Amino acid sequence: MPSAEKLTPERAEELIRLMTDGLVNIVDETGQFLLKLKDGTVIDTKGWKGWEWTHGIALTALCHHSSISPSSASAQHSLKTALDWFELQYKLSDGKGAPKNINTMSPFYSLACFLQDGRTKDPRWKDWCDEWAEWIMKDLPRTEERGFQHMTYANLHENQMWDDTLMMSVIPLAKIGVLLDRPEYLQEAVYQFLLHVQYLADPVTGLWYHGWRFTPDGKPTEFSVTPNGPNFGHNYARALWARGNCWITVSIPILFEIMGDRLESGVREFLISVFKRQVDALVTLQDEETGLWHTLLVDPTSYVETSAAAGFAAGIYAGLRMGLIKGDAYSKCADRALQGVLDHISPNGQVDQVSFGTGMGKNLQFYKDISITPMPYGQALAMAALVEWERLQGVAKA
Repeated sequence: MPSAEKLTPERAEELIRLMTDGLVNIVDETGQFLLKLKDGTVIDTKGWKGWEWTHGIALTALCHHSSISPSSASAQHSLKTALDWFELQYKLSDGKGAPKNINTMSPFYSLACFLQDGRTKDPRWKDWCDEWAEWIMKDLPRTEERGFQHMTYANLHENQMWDDTLMMSVIPLAKIGVLLDRPEYLQEAVYQFLLHVQYLADPVTGLWYHGWRFTPDGKPTEFSVTPNGPNFGHNYARALWARGNCWITVSIPILFEIMGDRLESGVREFLISVFKRQVDALVTLQDEETGLWHTLLVDPTSYVETSAAAGFAAGIYAGLRMGLIKGDAYSKCADRALQGVLDHISPNGQVDQVSFGTGMGKNLQFYKDISITPMPYGQALAMAALVEWERLQGVAKA
């Protein structure tokens, strides 16, 4: 693969096409990575025919790529790949869609984008956006303080908030709010960002914990840091998990682009501070040899991981393009990360050194033991990094 320093837009486009082909052709040949529910339902989180957060992140990358030069053959291919996925899901489910949860909400950011810019006018998709946004506003289980409870296929995760939620559900809700002109959706999205900052961002490092659980009875738990005092919640193993952090790096710039001047200035400045503080920590923790980050960001004995690095690169490039951060240290960090990702793109377009989907771990070893396998979000986040690199080059030429 070319070095990031010598990367050209033409080569970036070739790589995006290659990874798109890899994306739609990933297959779980052994069944090892299928999600098997208690009722016998099997969810394919790996193959392109499934419907999970893994696919939502891939659709986001295709959406952003297809908007750079919409009339180009490359952009049209990304658009068709994304819209074909929705057609397939409509057919497979007889128009019902997937069971609703935090993660299955993730495809609707891209669909709302396509509807808003007019690249699809199909009323089926607007109806789906309306239905799912109303569900998450009115029927999604909530934690204490009205947080979006990280409900998944397998578990209700009572009173739990995860950093993943902002990317998987809050970003789609905000985009649908703009599409359907529903200010209450935007207000809810902002509240969820602020609430997640309160309970998941570590004030010491600026990094984010994977999850938080409210414990309303105030009793100590195995995770309590003050065993002799009131304990109204905890961050589990206090894992500063890489991919969980990358959702924050990616989602804050996306929120700003969605909200535009609808975002109150004080909230904007606060979230810029949160973003910059996290990125400043990431710069210091990047692995010098590979350009990647360890899956536990502050544990050099944990393996380095590609998807998180791609997300960090995408978010940092976006932050630079939007003026949220400035300086050579950030661009060099993103370039090194992009190089690390390029080094792990296989000839068949699949991205290697990607950790499998990761639930909440009760100890740090849990994260170190997660299997490594090509996944749709590995392709997607690598594509996102290249797309944001392209967008930044365009700004630089202007």
